Order: sequence, then structure tokens, then C-alpha cells
Amino acid sequence: MNKQSRHETWFRMDNSGKIFPEVSSHRETNVFRVAISLTEKIDNVLLQQTVDTILARYPMFKVKLKKGLFWSYFDYNSKPFHVEELKHYVCGEISPKKNNGYLFRVMYRNTDIIIEMFHSLADGAGVIKFLKALTYEYLVLVGKDIKPDNLVPTKNQRPSMEEYEDANTKFYDKKNKKHVPEKRAYRIKGSPLSEDLTGIISGTMSTSRMIRLARENKMTITEYFAALMMYTIYITQIQYRGQIKSNQAPVKIFVPVNLRKHFPSNTLRNFSNFVKVGMVMTEDDISFEDLKIFVKEQFEKGMTKSELIRKMSENVKFEKNIFLRFTPYFLKKYALKIGYNMLGMKLNTMSLTNIGKVDFPESMQPFVFDVTAAVYAGKFNTVNCSIMSYQDRLKISFTRSIVETTIEREFFRHFTDLGIDVEIESNYVEEY
Repeated sequence: MNKQSRHETWFRMDNSGKIFPEVSSHRETNVFRVAISLTEKIDNVLLQQTVDTILARYPMFKVKLKKGLFWSYFDYNSKPFHVEELKHYVCGEISPKKNNGYLFRVMYRNTDIIIEMFHSLADGAGVIKFLKALTYEYLVLVGKDIKPDNLVPTKNQRPSMEEYEDANTKFYDKKNKKHVPEKRAYRIKGSPLSEDLTGIISGTMSTSRMIRLARENKMTITEYFAALMMYTIYITQIQYRGQIKSNQAPVKIFVPVNLRKHFPSNTLRNFSNFVKVGMVMTEDDISFEDLKIFVKEQFEKGMTKSELIRKMSENVKFEKNIFLRFTPYFLKKYALKIGYNMLGMKLNTMSLTNIGKVDFPESMQPFVFDVTAAVYAGKFNTVNCSIMSYQDRLKISFTRSIVETTIEREFFRHFTDLGIDVEIESNYVEEY
């Protein structure tokens, strides 16, 4: 990239993001949401002014998707960006034609600022940085006396080249790229919602109480939730019905991993991989204790640096395949779509995304009440889950493309049975 004109030029998509434009659809949107709740109602006019200002600091988001000879790429977008009021849908398809070419939305409702992002542009960690910077500049604009305290980049700081980098190609190892074949995963069953609707149910609990619970079980919060998710799917969908053929596929929980915590990178683009825990659950007497032991072992294996590099390298190897690289785009997109539909999205039962704790400068904290995240739910992965925490509020958000809420109810009941308070919210789409 030309350093002198990088703010208004094109750049390549990162390794992880290249697949999404070719496999996304009205239902399989590959869109995720992060949101922040402030203590005062949002002024949409000032929010629009803030976005106009902040996009100059984050030019990697001021882009549109273009189709090249061999791959899609990002080009500078000179059109205006429009903030909009939040609609009832969650993580709906982002149509470039309806969105002035942009691959993300900024929305508002009452005290909330919401960003929805197409996954080809960034991952959760990258968008959290963008949301924090946007919130900071908005609060400055409305007259709050706050300081960044080196926790939030301000509009006056120049973007670094590292923010643009495709860190996957920086840290992969061409010698460690073994492919591990997988079986199709169990699919959570239910009655489909209308394609324009996604259900969301969130539960908020004490962060400190959940940390204590996980430590009592010698697990991390993510490990505990992954084991509980498998157990919940088992008792609500499979137990005593193992003879049914569809129930004999392994239940697989897909857990994204922020690779910035394992490799030195400040990229704002996609730089995540995954740990996957999976088990065939046809026996009638699988206990939660059994699953806690199993999941912890799987995490210990999947979180080794060698295994994270292997998965990263496998993806980069696919992109660098000489045949694929020089296959024209109009042929490549059909091959990628067919392969993804046949296998890719069917390898996971659901995703469990823990974005983690969000920190704000001390001077900002009186004006921030809550944070939340959500990922789209599609035709195959009918239920997904996201986790974020701020101070002593840990929020778990389930999104679903089916009417039934049995899994969510059983999941949260586990905590209330332990005497842990859970504050439940829902958009009640099943009543529409």
C-alpha cells in the first residue's frame, strides 16, 4: 500500500475475511453486533457528527467491497455514511446498495449505540476498539469532561500501518499446516422463524460471581460455559433419543480465540482462530461433571501455540494454493460457495464467542452502563451465543433463527438453581 495515500486507496482483504463475501446470504449474513449502553439518551445528530469525524481516524472501515480478477478487495468509499435508528432485526444482512456501499451499520436507540459489522471487514476485538473510540468522541462532543488515559485512540492520532496488517500471513508457519478432517456436526432443531427475524435473549449476571464459580470448578468462564452449553443441548435435544440418526452426529461448540492475546499484533482486521469441543452424545447418562472434564482437556489441547499456528497456517495454505490463486473470480466464488455450503458451516453446532472484559478510562465510566454482543443465527447454526462483560455486569446473549427458546431457558436455569441472580431481556420475536 502506498503510505502517502493509504487513506484513499484500495487494500487486500485479510486471509480470514476472504471467504465471507462469497458465502453470505440473506439468512447466512455473517454479521455480528457490539453495543454500548450509556446513562443518557443518544443525540442522533451528534452521533452522526461523531461518525463522520471518527471515520477519518479509521479509514479501514471507510471502504466498499469490489470484485477483482482473482479476489474481492476493499476500495476507498467516498460516499457519506448514515447513522440510523435501530430496527427490530438483529444482525440482518448488510446490503451495500442500501448502505451506500459500507459494510457496517451504526445505529441508536434510547441510550444505546450499536455497531453491526460484516465479518469480512473485522473481528470482534477490532470492532470493540472502534466502538470505544466512537463512544469516547461522542461523549466529548456532548460536553463530558473525559480523558483517554491511553485506553482509547483519539481522533487526532494517526492510524498505524499495523492496524491494516493481515496478521495471519505474518505469523503462520508453512511447515505446520496439517489438515485435520472433521465430521458434520449435530444441528439444533426447531421451527424456523421468518427470514427477516432473529430472536435474542440476554442474561446478565455478576462478573465476580461467575469468575468465582469457574475457579471453584478449576475452569475459565469460557470453558465452564462451553461445557454447560453442551450439557444443555444434550438434555434438551438428545438424551434418551440417541437411536435417532440425526442425534448421532457430534455436538460441536465453536469457540473463537482472539489471537492478539497470543501473538504481538494491533491489527483491527480479522485475527482470530478457534477452539472446538465436540462429542457424540448418544449415551443416556452423560453428566455435567463428565463434560467439564472433557471440555477442559479439549481446551488445553486446542489452546497450545502450536495448534493455533496449525489452524492459522492451514487457512493461509488454502489461500496461497497456486491453482486457487490464479482461478478467475467468477469461477472461484462458485467453488467457495458450494464447498462452504456442503461442509464449512455444517461443521459446527453453534458458536460461543467470549469477547471478554471491556475497559474504559476511569473518567468515562460514570457515563457507561453496559455492553453487549451478538452474532447472527442462520439456517444450520440455529442458535449462537456471545459474551461480554463490563465492571460487574457479565452479559450472555443468545441469538436464534428458530422459535423455540428451550436451550436458553435451561442454560439460565442452571445459574438460578445455584442461587445466582440472572436479569433476563428478550426481543420476543416468537410473538410477532
